Amino acid sequence: MVRSSIAMLVVLLAVSIGRGTPSLAADEDETVFQQNCQLCHTAERVQMKHLTRAEWQQIIDKMVGLGCPIRTSKKKQQAVLDYLARTQGPVASAAVASAPATVPVSSAPAYTGPAAKAYVVNEESQDVWAIDVATHKVLAKVKVGKFPHGITPSPDGKVVYVTNMGSNTITVINTQTYATMTMGGTGLNPHACAVTPNGRYLYVSNPSSNDVTVHDMQTHQGVATVAVGKFPHDVEIGPDGKRVYVTNMDGSDISVIDTATNSLVETIPTAAGPHKVAVSPDGTLLYVVNADANRLSIIDAEHGHELKSVVVGTDPEDVVVAPGGAVVWVANAGSQNVEALDAKTGAVVGTVLVAGGPHGLALTPDGKELWVVAIDANAVVIVDTAQRKAMATMPVGQRPHLVVITP
Repeated sequence: MVRSSIAMLVVLLAVSIGRGTPSLAADEDETVFQQNCQLCHTAERVQMKHLTRAEWQQIIDKMVGLGCPIRTSKKKQQAVLDYLARTQGPVASAAVASAPATVPVSSAPAYTGPAAKAYVVNEESQDVWAIDVATHKVLAKVKVGKFPHGITPSPDGKVVYVTNMGSNTITVINTQTYATMTMGGTGLNPHACAVTPNGRYLYVSNPSSNDVTVHDMQTHQGVATVAVGKFPHDVEIGPDGKRVYVTNMDGSDISVIDTATNSLVETIPTAAGPHKVAVSPDGTLLYVVNADANRLSIIDAEHGHELKSVVVGTDPEDVVVAPGGAVVWVANAGSQNVEALDAKTGAVVGTVLVAGGPHGLALTPDGKELWVVAIDANAVVIVDTAQRKAMATMPVGQRPHLVVITP
């Protein structure tokens, strides 16, 4: 799964999947599907799902709530449901259903680094769980907006920002009291967000309006909108705060925004389907996972060109850089693993089995633990980065998407 809930919700209805010679009715159903459900991308995302008719109905209901074109016609909704139930039923889904059982689980050594909290955003339960990293105790479950997707902490760790894809809002969570406030001013279906190092401005990607909105965190108001590429997904900011990097999944490129002027200053080509981007600690390199090409692109941030293109597992969803910048971790949802790669050469130095659809990644401040969201298992798997093996798992909310960790 790659795009996010339009990636989970709309994404599942992206394109048609031909399976033999259909009947006339089947042809008509497929045509409706093709003509009305093209908000996202490739057939592979649909093929990853094998759901019952009732489960597809739930997905369609969510799509309709998000504004899918079929919302105006019950007949079209029925046609899409018939098509998906016929072509993507629960046949051969046993491997997916049993995947969580294959996650290695044992008692993990207690985290001994600086006090830290993890925040997991759960799309289906529409909440954020705050978890003590050392004890794994759930500290709070905070309700947010409709279909939350992205999450990022302020530099001082006093608040976290959550983008609500279904309600076009941002929830601001106080990390001490867990009180919330809601901000508007985003574009359509806000996905990811990142805050400048000084904490002043929040940048939000909006894939359904192909732009990035800029929000002043002192006034909690939108101050700018920047047009970017097609289906902007992830947003990251360089350590000096001067550049914003936006992955455009359907444009297969990276938009670069100058924070001084909030203008688009460069477009960097990359492999197909750039999903997430991480910036090296010194700001000189970008690491981009390309979900549609199963590759990691290592890009010279200053000169805007690709240095290396590395084959990784299937459906790479997230990428993080270890403290010090020597190792890069990639989550491969399709391969059911996470990979550790040498940050300079791209060589794989370790692979860890994480079943249940490894998705979002976050490292503890000391870099000793990698927290992996297992989106299909409704769990977080904790990986020992030195031993490179899964040490523990814990349940979280429904359809977790991302996790961030703050001191």
